[in-house]
Amino acid sequence: MLAENEKAREFVRSIDLSGTPRGIVPQGMAAEPQEIFDAAKAQAQVVGSGLMSFAQGVTPEVREAISNSALLAQLVANKRASAEKDPIAWYSAYTQVLQNVGWVLQESGWADYTAKGQAAEVHEKIIEVLSVALGPSVAALKLLQSAIDVLKAMKPDTSWLTIFSRETEHASIARFQIGLVEPGENDDVFVSMLACLVEGSSSVTQVLFFKYRAEHARFKGNSAKVSLNRAALEDLGPEIRKKVRAYMTDYLSTITDI
Repeated sequence: MLAENEKAREFVRSIDLSGTPRGIVPQGMAAEPQEIFDAAKAQAQVVGSGLMSFAQGVTPEVREAISNSALLAQLVANKRASAEKDPIAWYSAYTQVLQNVGWVLQESGWADYTAKGQAAEVHEKIIEVLSVALGPSVAALKLLQSAIDVLKAMKPDTSWLTIFSRETEHASIARFQIGLVEPGENDDVFVSMLACLVEGSSSVTQVLFFKYRAEHARFKGNSAKVSLNRAALEDLGPEIRKKVRAYMTDYLSTITDI
């Protein structure tokens, strides 16, 4: 375990984020008062093109480390691949970073859900797909629905929608991640993730409300189960935070109770 931790630490230190855009969130939004992570609450946060939900019982240290790890993975993926030209390659680069910092992923692979089910809008399809991926866990699905509802209700000038829309929507393509973090047995933490890809023939805007069938667009998803060692994650957390600190204002939203 010590050798793996040191390998992950060296990987984080080796990452070069120079050239990554900064100062792209207006200062009015950047100055929004941030709630702090609280283990007693269910909370959510937009992390670039991702929406992360945290169940009760997940420690503040783990929440911050997971949020920062997801941000680091996105910043690296942005440098290595074009989300607009090759979103699958972008997601591959994203998951490679997570695996290098200790995320153990079991992916289902990409599936085309366009013709499956009755959902008409993207947010409905997300819940439809996740209901299968999460199985009988009604509480988990409810948390994810609550986080999506919060994002849907946000006003355009908030950090939530400003960051999510900027990082998600690329002309005729939108790609984003939905994640739920839950405490596990012993010293583990579990993350349920769904990567979403919407490919249309015209511009994809307000993606959660996008009627993909009416627009003859395709909806693809890649669900994944992730396990992490809590102690190792907390140990690596400060190193990851140091790497992404300069980018937090521009890529992390406020923290909201759900």
